[in-house]
Amino acid sequence: MVFADELGIEAAALGTYALLKTNTFMRPYHFHGEFGGDNIALSGSTTDHLYYMYNYQHTPTNYHLNSLWSTCYKGIVNANKVIAKAQQGTDRMNHVIGEMYYLRAFFYFNLVNIWGRPYTQDPTNNWGVPIVLDAEPDVDNMPPRATVKEVYDLIIEDLTTGAELMSGFKRIDAEYNIYASEQAAKALLSRVYLYMDDNAKAASFATEVIESNDFALLQGSDYETFPTMVPEDNSEVIFACRALKDEDDYGWYAFGGMYATIDGVGWGEMYASEPYRDLLDQNPDDRRHKFIEPQYNDGETYEITYSYDKSSPEGSRMFKMYDVTSNGDSWEYEYNGTQTVMTEDIDGVTKYYITEGEHISGKTYVRLDKKMPVRQGYPKFFVIKCSNQEGQPQLFSPIISRLAEMYLNRAEARAKTGNTEGALEDLNLIRERANIPAYTAVPEDKTIMDIILEERRLELAFEAHRRYDIFRNGLTLDRRYPGTHDRGSNPMLTVPATSPRVVDYIPEDQILAQPNLIQNP
Repeated sequence: MVFADELGIEAAALGTYALLKTNTFMRPYHFHGEFGGDNIALSGSTTDHLYYMYNYQHTPTNYHLNSLWSTCYKGIVNANKVIAKAQQGTDRMNHVIGEMYYLRAFFYFNLVNIWGRPYTQDPTNNWGVPIVLDAEPDVDNMPPRATVKEVYDLIIEDLTTGAELMSGFKRIDAEYNIYASEQAAKALLSRVYLYMDDNAKAASFATEVIESNDFALLQGSDYETFPTMVPEDNSEVIFACRALKDEDDYGWYAFGGMYATIDGVGWGEMYASEPYRDLLDQNPDDRRHKFIEPQYNDGETYEITYSYDKSSPEGSRMFKMYDVTSNGDSWEYEYNGTQTVMTEDIDGVTKYYITEGEHISGKTYVRLDKKMPVRQGYPKFFVIKCSNQEGQPQLFSPIISRLAEMYLNRAEARAKTGNTEGALEDLNLIRERANIPAYTAVPEDKTIMDIILEERRLELAFEAHRRYDIFRNGLTLDRRYPGTHDRGSNPMLTVPATSPRVVDYIPEDQILAQPNLIQNP
């Protein structure tokens, strides 16, 4: 009877949406995409299996990934039931069915990106994940792994069908961006085609979303504080998983709790990485500084901080700090006597450097700031981009797609098809909104793709994009910066896009339940 009418179908569909908000899906979804990148640095070891997504020491018994696999397939089967049993008819009915096509595609997109190699690496032969389309699958006769291409083909088919079904109806404003929509399907299609390196289609779908005029880039202080908003009040959000106040607050165990301790809630152990902060600091007025909250000691004491090469493992680095005191117009510190911190102007920004200090030889740039508390030697640069919704410390509605990504998708697609002028136009919209100078041309020491990926890194940081942006472009993840990813017997400080560790092991529990699954190497 639950499928007897539109309201019954919507009730059944809500169960699929609810899975997106669970910690069994959202935590590992975020951990994998973000903690496997270079925007973050863990400040200690942990028994939590998120550690293995962070340091690439993979294990087939990772309970986060086992939960993600199970929750994705539960969502897929839920969507299958609605698709199979609901009757297309009215525009509203069609819309709800289209939403299920979208969610099924989204679940498969996550599965194939975690357990399948990047699409640009031989998708017709590399294994993806099993394709399950039955409403009542036979648990004793589950399909084997399909290829990466076969999974992507299904994702495109589902999103195309979903967009068409949703085209005749639009939810009210209070619901529009917290449910799937025609534009949400097109936004995800833009990302899918970008991952496939089909740049013409990636640009085309991004343009359709942009020109729908359903969304607008936030500006000024609204942009700086958007994590505190509910999605319905954020004009930039295309689709977000709506977290309800009090009901969906996981407190310490929300993924924002790893980034910051706020009002005594949260572990506050995963900080903004040094290379991410260096990139951000190239423009001191960048509004995105508001998403990083350095912690400071009480009082007016100052210090300089730099990182240095450790003796082992090769490529690992650690921080060193010296207290500094003001002496007229200069700062001084003690190392083999009193030393002076020197300054220079680089593109209008004052940079500090020293030539004397422990573990260094010659000119070394330093950060001069108020003295910060440290955890195991790592200064606490809290990330607050996933917290503080409606005044609750670790409440947040994770954003799946927003308008800024569409401009960045189109910029990348345009660049890869030779349209540098169009790429810079899109890039500059994002830069100007962030209050940093627009590009008049590609800098001499960089390529157009360098500056696009830098802007994606800054704009989409802590939104579970970075890992995939690196590997889908055939780049090497560079972890030669301070963080506990350098611990263990065989730390991976660089991870090439061709490394076996780019994909995770299929969870052991799933292989025991379904022996026809081929394990990743």
